[in-house]
Amino acid sequence: MYYKLKPVYILRGWNKMAWTLVQRPRNQVRKLNQKEFQTLLLCDGSTDFESEYISDEIKTVLHQFEAEKIVETCEKVDILMDDQYYHYYDNRFVRSIFWSVTGRCNFRCRHCYMDAPSGSLGELSNGQAIALIDQMAECGVLRVDITGGEPFVRKDFWELVDRILSYKITIGQVYTNGWLINDIVLDEFEKRMLRPEFSISFDGIGCHDWMRGVKGAEEAVVRALELCKKRKFFTDIEMCIHKGNLCMLRESVLQMAKLGVTSMKCGLVAETELWKKNGEGNTLNYRAYVEAMIDYIPHFYEDGMPMNLMLGGVISLYKNSSQYEIVAESYNGTEKYLRHHLCGAVRYSCYITPEGRLLPCMPMTACKEQELFPLVQDIGLKQGLNDGFYMNIVDSRVEDLLAVNTECAACEHKYVCGGGCRASALEQDGDLMGCDRNYCMLWKEGYIDRIREVTEAAIAKYCPNHTENHPNT
Repeated sequence: MYYKLKPVYILRGWNKMAWTLVQRPRNQVRKLNQKEFQTLLLCDGSTDFESEYISDEIKTVLHQFEAEKIVETCEKVDILMDDQYYHYYDNRFVRSIFWSVTGRCNFRCRHCYMDAPSGSLGELSNGQAIALIDQMAECGVLRVDITGGEPFVRKDFWELVDRILSYKITIGQVYTNGWLINDIVLDEFEKRMLRPEFSISFDGIGCHDWMRGVKGAEEAVVRALELCKKRKFFTDIEMCIHKGNLCMLRESVLQMAKLGVTSMKCGLVAETELWKKNGEGNTLNYRAYVEAMIDYIPHFYEDGMPMNLMLGGVISLYKNSSQYEIVAESYNGTEKYLRHHLCGAVRYSCYITPEGRLLPCMPMTACKEQELFPLVQDIGLKQGLNDGFYMNIVDSRVEDLLAVNTECAACEHKYVCGGGCRASALEQDGDLMGCDRNYCMLWKEGYIDRIREVTEAAIAKYCPNHTENHPNT
C-alpha cells in the first residue's frame, strides 16, 4: 500500500523552522514535529507502507494524517508533483511581504508619508520588480500583500501579479483608494482564480474628499464597496482619525457595515510633514484620541457589534461577540514572557518600500532611521533578511529591552506591557530600545483599567447574553 500527499499540500523548511506542511492555494502553514515530518516524507507515492521497515509509530501518525485528509492511498506507485517534494530554504522564514509596488498615486492625501502625488519615492523598474519577485520565490515567501501609493496606477501591475502567481505565491490583500476598482479589474482577478481582500481607505462620511484631496473620492469608495459586495470580494476599511472626522466615526462604522465591510481599523492620523502643512488645525494628540475611542466603545455594542473593529492602540472589538483585546495588554504578567520577541508580527512578515528598502514593518517609514535599512536591489532579499540592523528588531526579546532600558526595567507594568511598539519608540525616543510613550501613558495613567471597565459595562448593558471571556484573561 502506498500513500501520497494530496495535491494541495507541499513540504517546506526554513532556518529554525525546518519542518512545515503548506496547504495551497492560500499557503497556510502548519509546523510539524519530527515524527510527523518523517511520516509525510514517506508519503511520496513510492514508499510501500506494508514494508517491515515501517514502524507502528509511523503508521499511527500516518492514519492521523489520513483522517485529516492530508494524504491518500495509492494502489500502485504514483509519484508526487515536483513541487510537492520537500524543499529547504537557507534563510529565515518570512511568510508574507507587504510591498509598495509604487510610490505614485492619483490622490492628493493631506498626510501621505511618501508624498505620493509627487512620486518622490518612485518605484522599482520593471526589471527590478521582476527580479524582486524571483527572489521572493527563492526565499520561500508564501504570500504578498500589495499596496502603493495607489497600486493600480502602475502600468505593469498585471505583469507583476502574473509573476507572483507563477510561483504559486498567493496575493492576500490589495490596499487601494478604490477609485480604479471596476468590473474590468475584478474580472482580471477572477480570470486568475484570485480573490484578494481589498483594503480601502475611508476617512468618514462627509470628510473623505477633504482628507484625500480629490472631489468624488468618497463616492468612489462607496461605489467600489458596493461592487465588491455584489461580486463577493471581501473588503475592509482603514480610517485615519483627526479632529474633523471624530464626530462621524459611529455613523461611518454603521454605513461601512451596510456596504458589506467585514472589518475596519481606525488609527490616529500620522503627523507627517505633509500633515503638518495641510492639516488645517485638525491634529489630535494621542491622549485626546484615546479618550475619543473610549467614548465610542459603548456605541459599538449599542449598535449590535456590526463588524470587527480595531481602534488602533486601544482595543480590538469583534462582530457579534463580547470578546475583546486591549492592545497594550500584550502579556499575562509572568516572567516567562521575557524570552518573547518584542514584536511577534515582524517575525513572519516584512515591508518593502517603493524604492526597495526592506523594513520590518510599514510604521518604520515614519522614522528617519529607515535609511539604515538595506535596499534589496543592492544586497538581495536573502541577505537583507539577515541584515544586522534589520535583525536587531526582528530578533530582539523583551529581556533585551529591559537589559538596556532602565525606565522600562523599573516599571511595574513591564510583564504585561512588554515595551510597546518599536516603531513608536524609534520615532518618539529616537532609540530602537527606547520607550513607547503611548504605552507608558496608557499604563501609568490608568487608561488600561478604564478601557476594560467601559467595555465590560457596555457588554453588560447591551449584550447581557454574551458571556465569553476576552483573550487577555
